[in-house]
Amino acid sequence: MAFIIIDLEFNNLSGIHKCIPNVYNDNPGLKNLELDNEIIEIGAVKVNDDLEVVDEFQQVVKPRVYKRLHYKIQEITHLTMEELNSGEDFRKVIRNFLNWCGDDYIFCTWGSMDLTELQKNMKHYGMERILEFPLFYVDLQKMYSLCYEDGHIKRTLSYAVEELNIKEDEQFHRAICDAEYTAKVMKAMDFDKVKEMLSIDTFYSPRIKEEEVFVRFPTYTKYISREFLSKDEMFFDRDVSSMKCNVCDKPLKVLIDWFSDSGKMYYCLGECQEHGYVRGKIKVKPREEDSFFVVKIMRSTDEEGAESIREKQESIREKRRERRQKSLDSEIVIEEIWDEDEIKSELDDK
Repeated sequence: MAFIIIDLEFNNLSGIHKCIPNVYNDNPGLKNLELDNEIIEIGAVKVNDDLEVVDEFQQVVKPRVYKRLHYKIQEITHLTMEELNSGEDFRKVIRNFLNWCGDDYIFCTWGSMDLTELQKNMKHYGMERILEFPLFYVDLQKMYSLCYEDGHIKRTLSYAVEELNIKEDEQFHRAICDAEYTAKVMKAMDFDKVKEMLSIDTFYSPRIKEEEVFVRFPTYTKYISREFLSKDEMFFDRDVSSMKCNVCDKPLKVLIDWFSDSGKMYYCLGECQEHGYVRGKIKVKPREEDSFFVVKIMRSTDEEGAESIREKQESIREKRRERRQKSLDSEIVIEEIWDEDEIKSELDDK
């Protein structure tokens, strides 16, 4: 299987009116456009099992949504309008790119943004659900953090290149150059140590029960649900609400049932007789037309991790108590003002 390390450059349209004040007057179609980042360049390298680069792909895309290059993007990439205008149509570039990828490959990226924006652009041009589903990929930014940081810190590609003493012989922020740098970081890190920690893209979520995703990783399980219309429907689904050990899949002894601070994130804590503490997290992710799906993770943890869940629950309880007390205090103040007004009114009547 080949590793396809992909990098994209965008003409960023989000907040463009702040840089170009009259842009919406001149281009009224941009104001309500869902496409924030129009792809203007695709760069990729094909890497074999020995992490050696065996082929390259690079193509400039002619912009169709906004036909002027944002001056800040020009400063970063050094692309010119002449280069963009000589580029190919997006649909043609994507077809060429996917043909170049071949049949047996997995995408590798620095962070999750490129695959999201790739699919947004494909959707804009009517090329929906062409990529494999579910879409597994290698997030090398996350893997770098797992190797050298705490697994959560997100470093820039240039930071990783510098820290690993990789020679900087090309400019950053050109798609093919960044893809090449990413390949060098991949080869320099202890990739075998983290290669099983794949990421799953959620730009498209499962549509039916049979499409739901369940994956077991070395230290956790991940479940991606179909779409729901209400929280009641969500928690009625046993695959969402159940608490099972990520190692043996047996039901956990419930220590702390699912709780939430905002309705967007839910947490729980259980204990497996054989494998110890397991902490759970559910992230509720919105979809179109008031629907949503969930990403649920059950992860092995230690006493410190278990205590963090207890503290989180207590913190949420304390905040709720404070809110209730403020609400009661407000009601008392309102009642006192009302009573004073009634007394004053009665005195005036006399």
